[in-house]
Amino acid sequence: MSIFNPFANAFKDFSFLDLYYSEKLGDQANINTDIIIVNIEHLDRFELQELLHNIQKNNPKVIGVDAIFKQQKDVFVDSLLATELNKENVINSYAFYNDVITRNHSSITNTTSLHGYSNLNFDKQNNVIRNYQGIKKLNDTTYKSFAAVVAQQYLGDKWNSKLDKKLQKEIPIKYYGDYNKYLTYSYTEIIEAKNIDAIKNAIVLLGYVGKPLGNIYDIEDKHFTPLNSRPIGKSAPDMFGIIIQANIIQMLINNEFIYLVPKFIIGLITVIITFFALVYFIAKSVTQAAKYMILKKVTQLLFTIVFIWISLYLMKKNIYFKAAPIIAVMLLSVEFIGLYKLLTNYLNKKYSWKSYFFQD
Repeated sequence: MSIFNPFANAFKDFSFLDLYYSEKLGDQANINTDIIIVNIEHLDRFELQELLHNIQKNNPKVIGVDAIFKQQKDVFVDSLLATELNKENVINSYAFYNDVITRNHSSITNTTSLHGYSNLNFDKQNNVIRNYQGIKKLNDTTYKSFAAVVAQQYLGDKWNSKLDKKLQKEIPIKYYGDYNKYLTYSYTEIIEAKNIDAIKNAIVLLGYVGKPLGNIYDIEDKHFTPLNSRPIGKSAPDMFGIIIQANIIQMLINNEFIYLVPKFIIGLITVIITFFALVYFIAKSVTQAAKYMILKKVTQLLFTIVFIWISLYLMKKNIYFKAAPIIAVMLLSVEFIGLYKLLTNYLNKKYSWKSYFFQD
């Protein structure tokens, strides 16, 4: 059965959520002016501290740095960088690698500085970044994500403490767009500008956004998302990590979450629809045997179209309704009516089994 592996891999990471975003079926978001992206490219540590120093001159509310400095290098340069990274409004990042934490070197950031984990995906079976977990517990210790710490620092007293419980579970990410939906600056633009009004009281995120900016052939720190133009099959990663972080932060500060319809409701709907579909088609296979095959295929097609439309419509209302299991179970169940008929025929001949198909 390994011949089917390419097909299984192609569909494994697919959902109608991808279709919704890749086909741009939702309302197009305006450029976000609360979140500023600064492309750090491959700057050295001296350039990074210089960049942070110039950003601070423009009085941002929060600065998030999506980079890890795990080794000590030049003592003097590291001390300059440490001065900038340990300021009160700067959020640093760390990452989990197989439940082992990789942090900045102790000489660069101290234990009192604000940190958050930058991991975007804890599901090793899924390559597409659809969900987000804002709080992770490991060995009786609670860790908060980079995006959640940035958003909480930005909102201050407006941060809803009830979110902490919600963020312990994976939730769907509401995507607003790629880097072109955010004001984006380069190192040169920040250094050469005397004043950038857009930065004042804003969130400034430092991270890698390609070299040059948005380079589609640059896949460093790039991930698959539902916005990928090819939701099925081979394609290149489509979004840089810092841009995904920006989308999550925007979702948190706007308090715009996607409601995930519970599995038990999906299961209940599946059982009810499949039951009535079987009753209907079993009856039609007897009363309208000549038209049965055409009627079955047309009904299956219309059912699939309607449920896909319902799923996409609800996504516009920020409701994630997983229609795929309902469609799959109903279609497969109806296809087994023929096998059921053969089975009852065998039982009828051998044991005089009574059924809807064979009655006295």
